[in-house]
Amino acid sequence: MTAAGAAGTTPADGAGSKGLLLRVTVNTLPGVAATHPGIRVGHHVVKAYHLVNRGGADLHNVRVSDPTVPGARVRCPGGLDHVAMLRGMSSMVCTAVSGARPGSRTGDVVATGRVSYLRTHVRAVARSGYTGVGGAVTLDEVVRVDGARATVDYKVKNTGNRPVYDTRLTDPGLAPRRIDCGDGRESVARLGPGTSVTCRAVVRRAPGTYRSEGRVAGTDRLSTLGDTGRSVPPPTLVARASARFTVIAPPPAAPARPESPASPPARAREPIAPVPPPPPGLPPVAPPPAGPPPGAPLPVPALPVPPVPPPGIAAPGLVGDGAGPAEEGAVLPPAAQEPATPDRPGRAEAHQETEDSFLRRFLRPEGGPTGLGLLTALFLLLVPAALAAVLLGSRRGDP
Repeated sequence: MTAAGAAGTTPADGAGSKGLLLRVTVNTLPGVAATHPGIRVGHHVVKAYHLVNRGGADLHNVRVSDPTVPGARVRCPGGLDHVAMLRGMSSMVCTAVSGARPGSRTGDVVATGRVSYLRTHVRAVARSGYTGVGGAVTLDEVVRVDGARATVDYKVKNTGNRPVYDTRLTDPGLAPRRIDCGDGRESVARLGPGTSVTCRAVVRRAPGTYRSEGRVAGTDRLSTLGDTGRSVPPPTLVARASARFTVIAPPPAAPARPESPASPPARAREPIAPVPPPPPGLPPVAPPPAGPPPGAPLPVPALPVPPVPPPGIAAPGLVGDGAGPAEEGAVLPPAAQEPATPDRPGRAEAHQETEDSFLRRFLRPEGGPTGLGLLTALFLLLVPAALAAVLLGSRRGDP
């Protein structure tokens, strides 16, 4: 501590250029002793200014200027920012309180006063200061949502001027199974000043709105100087951050097209038993001829021809009751036929079977006529001749 005054001396009452003395303490430590171990950033810095008037003359309007605590107000007895009068051979203490700032904060404190009746000034200078120290952590969050999956990135940064150790991150809001801070580690052993690290957690959530609540904690293992001069143990450095995100429900899936019912499996055809060969002496049976195509009109079966009546008697159906004999060469009207009806399912097949069985009576399978077929053909040839003879005979018998 040093003291200096204005040039020249004043013989009155022992006052001189070295009559004012200044001593400064920081958190009770004198001068610059508070630079080690330092004061934690943000904690109180209490500076005391001890003013001593060593002369016999009174000092007026004594003021203190301290650049190491910018913005801090100096308070002196009586609540003023200066000492109105410091009597000779007396002392007073003024104080200033501020928050510790990071880094070295040392400088010269200057005290000035005035001897009124001598119209002279006195001045005193003392060097003091402290160092603001400590680690500090900050936390930021970014959430990315992809479907039901949310990825949370936590950025932890040391904004202090001392390393931070054993940094651990938790998230009670999401409670992820694991938070990876690199290389599979769940904590950061050492985070230097001004450096940062990004940790990541991945969670899956149902549709809805969620809130991440990250919390990081660590320590700088640094004991500092308290405002009463005692050592303060290192606190737990904590930072928090939060982020809200929403998991959107996926759009409903389009309804599936109904599948067409499976067609029943085709029924296996039963094997046809082999037809035994005909006995010796009989001609082989030929397959029946193919029937008419579906939808074709059914052929009208041949009507049986009635037997020839005896001479003088008209054939039934040729001469009506009370009608005379038909003239020679007259053309008979065609017989009335039933209107053809459209085939019904199964009718053509039944008719085909009937026709086949009917034809087998007149024709052999190999193509030759049967006995009944010969008789029928002969009958069909003789009947017209007989009818013509009958008509011719009846015509001649008429007068």
